[in-house]
Amino acid sequence: MVLRILIVDDNKDNLRSYVKSLKRRIRSESLNFSTPQDLNYKSTIEVEECDSVIAALKKLKSQPFEVLIVDLKIPGSSGQEMGGLELIDESLDLDPLRRIIVITAYANVELAKKTLTKGVFDFIEKSATAVEALVSAVQRAIDTRNEKIRRVGNPFTPMTGLEPTVFGGRIEALQFFEDKLNRAIYSQYREHFLILGDWGIGKSTLLREYKKICQSRGYISCIVPIEPIQADSNLLDVARIIVEGILHDLPYPVERFKKVLEFFNSLEINILGSGLKIERNKNNQQIISPKAFLRDTLSKLWEDIEDKTDVFVILLDDLENLAAVSEILMTFKSALSTESIMETKILVGLASTSTNWLEVTSVEKHHPLSRYFLSRVELTSLTEKEVKETIRESLAGTGVSFSQEVMQNILKYSGGHPFEMQLLCYHLFSNHLSRIVDIDIWEKALQATVRDVGNAIFEKWCSDLSVDEAKVIRILAKNENSVSLEKLAATFETENLMILPNYSVEEILKSLLQRKLIDRDIYGNYVVKDRMFRSYLITHLNYPLV
Repeated sequence: MVLRILIVDDNKDNLRSYVKSLKRRIRSESLNFSTPQDLNYKSTIEVEECDSVIAALKKLKSQPFEVLIVDLKIPGSSGQEMGGLELIDESLDLDPLRRIIVITAYANVELAKKTLTKGVFDFIEKSATAVEALVSAVQRAIDTRNEKIRRVGNPFTPMTGLEPTVFGGRIEALQFFEDKLNRAIYSQYREHFLILGDWGIGKSTLLREYKKICQSRGYISCIVPIEPIQADSNLLDVARIIVEGILHDLPYPVERFKKVLEFFNSLEINILGSGLKIERNKNNQQIISPKAFLRDTLSKLWEDIEDKTDVFVILLDDLENLAAVSEILMTFKSALSTESIMETKILVGLASTSTNWLEVTSVEKHHPLSRYFLSRVELTSLTEKEVKETIRESLAGTGVSFSQEVMQNILKYSGGHPFEMQLLCYHLFSNHLSRIVDIDIWEKALQATVRDVGNAIFEKWCSDLSVDEAKVIRILAKNENSVSLEKLAATFETENLMILPNYSVEEILKSLLQRKLIDRDIYGNYVVKDRMFRSYLITHLNYPLV
């Protein structure tokens, strides 16, 4: 491990004295890192020196330093007398955990202590004992920095529903939304849209980013996470649940929506409590269709807010939870297609898994929903560049970094899948013992990640596997490369498993392909592409050896 110190002083004799003493004395004290893992590193000290603020600023912006030592009274980049203040401000912006030690004359020590109340670790008076005091201060700065690094909160948030500290990548998806917003505001057309992607790919996170964009520009928006709906629910009840979700996420109390309330009152519908539960008077025999209820509620709502926003964005999340009553989607589409809604500036976005959307729209060859929601974004895994940028930005300000080998392993095992990446990084960060997360803790972090993803996702995938399917997929998982049908059959024989006829193996492979548990390469061979899933299958999936 290399520990870097930058010393800035316009007195070159002082610089030479400081550099010589720190290189000799700090190393002799073994850095006092206080953990066994840190002591395993071959630690070295690199002390760099600058005699001007301009040169020091360049170094701070281009290299990592654990400690900055600065003479307060040194000409600044613009000629100011106390140029050290400029360096202190820049250092705090670049790395809040970097320890800063200020060297100043006796007359300025008390003034500096009163003035620099934030970010400075220690003050050294220029005197005959300055070198001794500086060595002692640097040693303490190193020790306390490492302790503070270990206490920094984890910046990675793999748990569903939590905002990631950094929204990485998705440039095209953001531009897509910008285009829909602009068209909704500046033309008479609204292009309602669809966000598609598999589990953990970031659909909900993207919707929250869309809402942030709206909020930053003063546009009213809401996100409605759909809860699982029972198959025996009638469409009017489902429409009511959607409306409740919309009203609940708006920035105004429901009492502000006069026209909506008047409409509800005409149907003898009451709003109960702060949870916005809509209850209909059972004695009222008046009938309204789900389509009319959605149409009239949304049009009245627009009338209530049109003087406050240029566009009203409604984002429905977890559409797969409507699978049991998928007819509501056609009802919703019909309501959006009515003239009264088309005259508003309501823009609707839906988020669904790709599999669910295909199931909903495959009933007919050219399903009306597919034609209506032509504008769509298909979310895939993040690119290597996006993964690296997301990790680095998430770690910024923590004083912690991942080694190159760890970064490559994150890419290799997550494949850029956002949820798997966040979870891996979460466990890596949680187990770090020094400012550099190295390969030594990789295996433990990987095991914890496989366990957590297994509990959340993989266990459900495997729960429906037959014994023969489990045998086949585990053999595939144990192979780094893709496997041919012939090799698969030979493996059954080698491992003394029940040898299945080739046509039976083919049927099993076909079933696994349809459920997207395995893939085929360009040569027609079979492979478990997700390395995290492969690790889970090898370590957690058991089957009888018969």
